Amino acid sequence: MKIKGFIFCVFLFTGLVGAQDFMEKVANFTCDCMGKKNTEGLSQQEIEMQMGLCILEGVDKNREDFDVHFNGKSITEIDQLKFGEDIGIKMASLCPMVLLGVADLSEYQTETPSLAVELGKIKTIEKKQFNIVNLEIGDGSILKFLWLWDFEGSEILMKEQFKNKWINIFYSNLLLYDPEKKTYINFKVIEGVELGE
Repeated sequence: MKIKGFIFCVFLFTGLVGAQDFMEKVANFTCDCMGKKNTEGLSQQEIEMQMGLCILEGVDKNREDFDVHFNGKSITEIDQLKFGEDIGIKMASLCPMVLLGVADLSEYQTETPSLAVELGKIKTIEKKQFNIVNLEIGDGSILKFLWLWDFEGSEILMKEQFKNKWINIFYSNLLLYDPEKKTYINFKVIEGVELGE
């Protein structure tokens, strides 16, 4: 009985190693293929297309291993997205610089929203689920600003250091759904506060 268990473990391990070898072969081929391509000036979509073609070429060069790994399924019958992700994960350890050249890093960079600024005196802060800061500007009109999160200068509001002082409120516009009006409305959301002149 122990021998059967040992043989089963050997077959299982061999299958796992074979699967890893196949994935590594395709990832290595893709690394080499992408390393030889000039992607300068190409769009992200064109670069991803080039990488997809390299992966397919790598699969073609390792067709027997592919057939074993996917039990005879064709490339159209497998989860191509997961397969591409698995190859990408392998590439991260084999050729990280090539993979970085393929990755669209712009989607991971946070854009700083363009901020507007209003100068005025805070009349009141309505304390509700979200605080609403009422700012009286130079012409006497009142503007409402949502205080949703922490921001630079929030201590001025928390410690009420704004009384009878001119305040600059830096804000962004955020489109939010208003259930009472049953429509989306642009709200001014505070992104920063500083004492004015």
